[in-house]
Amino acid sequence: MSEKLDCLEAIARLQDYLKKELTPELAAEMQAHLEHCRPCLGYARFERSFLEMLEAAQARHCGCPGELRARVLRELRIEMERG
Repeated sequence: MSEKLDCLEAIARLQDYLKKELTPELAAEMQAHLEHCRPCLGYARFERSFLEMLEAAQARHCGCPGELRARVLRELRIEMERG
């Protein structure tokens, strides 16, 4: 494991950490930092809640409305016919 993360590095990597996109080593460094840094832990909890809220909203509004979809498809067909 490399040197300990400082708060700026931790915040810069937070989104990747929350999305589980870090290497196991970097994830472990982030976890260690969050276990010892209350301000970063509070910020991480807020960001995690925000991401969960966005994911829930996206699940409720999956796809575009049927009328909009039909309009887009109609316009694409017209454009294709024009060549």
